[in-house]
Amino acid sequence: MAERVNLLVPAEVVPRLSMSDSAVGVAAQVRGGGLYLRDVPAAVAEEWIAQNPGVRPVRRRPAVRHFRARVYTYASVLCLVAAAQVVIVLAVDGAKNPLWLWVTGPLALAGAGITLAYKSIPFEHVRFAS
Repeated sequence: MAERVNLLVPAEVVPRLSMSDSAVGVAAQVRGGGLYLRDVPAAVAEEWIAQNPGVRPVRRRPAVRHFRARVYTYASVLCLVAAAQVVIVLAVDGAKNPLWLWVTGPLALAGAGITLAYKSIPFEHVRFAS
Protein backbone atom coordinates (compact mmCIF):
# COMPACT_ATOMS: atom_id res chain seq x y z
CA MET A 1 0.00 0.00 0.00
CA ALA A 2 1.28 3.45 -0.89
CA GLU A 3 2.26 5.85 1.86
CA ARG A 4 -0.44 8.36 2.82
CA VAL A 5 0.06 11.89 4.18
CA ASN A 6 -2.22 14.37 5.95
CA LEU A 7 -2.03 17.95 4.65
CA LEU A 8 -3.13 21.34 5.93
CA VAL A 9 -4.02 23.79 3.17
CA PRO A 10 -4.34 27.48 4.20
CA ALA A 11 -7.50 29.35 3.16
CA GLU A 12 -5.66 31.53 0.65
CA VAL A 13 -4.32 28.47 -1.20
CA VAL A 14 -7.60 26.51 -1.38
CA PRO A 15 -8.99 28.30 -4.49
CA ARG A 16 -5.75 27.65 -6.44
CA LEU A 17 -5.41 24.00 -5.47
CA SER A 18 -6.32 21.63 -8.28
CA MET A 19 -7.68 18.45 -6.78
CA SER A 20 -8.93 15.38 -8.58
CA ASP A 21 -11.30 13.05 -6.76
CA SER A 22 -8.92 10.13 -7.12
CA ALA A 23 -6.03 12.02 -5.50
CA VAL A 24 -7.71 13.15 -2.29
CA GLY A 25 -8.63 10.79 0.51
CA VAL A 26 -10.89 12.77 2.83
CA ALA A 27 -11.24 16.57 2.86
CA ALA A 28 -12.65 18.59 5.77
CA GLN A 29 -12.81 22.31 6.43
CA VAL A 30 -10.92 23.70 9.39
CA ARG A 31 -12.51 26.38 11.54
CA GLY A 32 -10.78 29.68 10.85
CA GLY A 33 -10.31 28.86 7.17
CA GLY A 34 -8.33 26.29 5.34
CA LEU A 35 -8.71 22.67 4.44
CA TYR A 36 -7.52 19.48 6.12
CA LEU A 37 -6.77 16.67 3.68
CA ARG A 38 -6.39 13.19 5.11
CA ASP A 39 -4.84 10.17 3.37
CA VAL A 40 -3.35 11.95 0.36
CA PRO A 41 -0.84 9.80 -1.55
CA ALA A 42 2.73 10.87 -0.78
CA ALA A 43 3.60 11.62 -4.42
CA VAL A 44 0.59 13.92 -4.83
CA ALA A 45 1.32 15.57 -1.47
CA GLU A 46 4.90 16.35 -2.48
CA GLU A 47 3.68 17.88 -5.73
CA TRP A 48 1.10 20.08 -3.94
CA ILE A 49 3.66 21.22 -1.35
CA ALA A 50 6.12 22.17 -4.10
CA GLN A 51 3.53 24.08 -6.15
CA ASN A 52 1.62 25.83 -3.36
CA PRO A 53 3.41 27.76 -0.62
CA GLY A 54 1.76 27.30 2.75
CA VAL A 55 0.61 23.71 2.23
CA ARG A 56 2.27 21.59 4.88
CA PRO A 57 2.11 18.04 6.17
CA VAL A 58 0.53 17.50 9.61
CA ARG A 59 0.14 14.46 11.82
CA ARG A 60 -3.38 15.21 13.04
CA ARG A 61 -6.30 17.51 12.37
CA PRO A 62 -5.57 21.01 13.69
CA ALA A 63 -7.62 22.45 16.52
CA VAL A 64 -8.41 26.15 16.35
CA ARG A 65 -9.05 28.02 19.58
CA HIS A 66 -11.37 31.05 19.58
CA PHE A 67 -9.12 33.21 21.75
CA ARG A 68 -5.42 33.80 22.28
CA ALA A 69 -3.52 31.55 24.68
CA ARG A 70 -3.14 34.40 27.18
CA VAL A 71 -6.94 34.75 27.47
CA TYR A 72 -7.24 31.07 28.42
CA THR A 73 -4.42 31.48 30.96
CA TYR A 74 -6.03 34.50 32.64
CA ALA A 75 -9.45 32.81 32.70
CA SER A 76 -7.87 29.71 34.22
CA VAL A 77 -6.22 31.67 37.02
CA LEU A 78 -9.47 33.54 37.65
CA CYS A 79 -11.45 30.29 37.94
CA LEU A 80 -8.90 28.68 40.27
CA VAL A 81 -8.79 31.74 42.53
CA ALA A 82 -12.60 31.83 42.55
CA ALA A 83 -12.67 28.14 43.56
CA ALA A 84 -10.40 28.90 46.53
CA GLN A 85 -12.54 31.90 47.47
CA VAL A 86 -15.73 29.81 47.42
CA VAL A 87 -14.15 27.34 49.85
CA ILE A 88 -13.07 30.20 52.13
CA VAL A 89 -16.49 31.88 52.06
CA LEU A 90 -18.30 28.61 52.75
CA ALA A 91 -15.93 27.86 55.64
CA VAL A 92 -16.22 31.20 57.43
CA ASP A 93 -19.78 32.41 56.72
CA GLY A 94 -21.14 30.82 59.90
CA ALA A 95 -24.17 29.26 58.22
CA LYS A 96 -24.71 25.56 57.79
CA ASN A 97 -24.25 24.94 54.07
CA PRO A 98 -25.44 21.77 52.32
CA LEU A 99 -22.85 19.23 51.21
CA TRP A 100 -23.78 19.59 47.53
CA LEU A 101 -22.77 23.26 47.69
CA TRP A 102 -19.39 22.36 49.16
CA VAL A 103 -18.77 19.78 46.44
CA THR A 104 -20.22 21.29 43.28
CA GLY A 105 -19.19 24.93 43.67
CA PRO A 106 -15.43 24.58 44.17
CA LEU A 107 -15.14 21.47 42.00
CA ALA A 108 -16.95 23.09 39.07
CA LEU A 109 -14.74 26.17 39.23
CA ALA A 110 -11.58 24.09 39.66
CA GLY A 111 -12.59 21.85 36.74
CA ALA A 112 -13.21 24.89 34.55
CA GLY A 113 -9.84 26.32 35.57
CA ILE A 114 -8.00 23.11 34.73
CA THR A 115 -9.79 22.84 31.38
CA LEU A 116 -8.91 26.42 30.50
CA ALA A 117 -5.29 25.85 31.53
CA TYR A 118 -5.15 22.82 29.22
CA LYS A 119 -6.59 24.90 26.38
CA SER A 120 -3.84 27.48 26.85
CA ILE A 121 -1.06 24.98 26.08
CA PRO A 122 0.24 25.52 22.53
CA PHE A 123 0.40 21.96 21.23
CA GLU A 124 1.74 21.41 17.72
CA HIS A 125 -1.75 20.90 16.26
CA VAL A 126 -3.37 23.86 18.06
CA ARG A 127 -3.73 27.28 16.44
CA PHE A 128 -4.94 30.32 18.36
CA ALA A 129 -6.98 33.22 17.00
CA SER A 130 -4.90 36.26 16.13
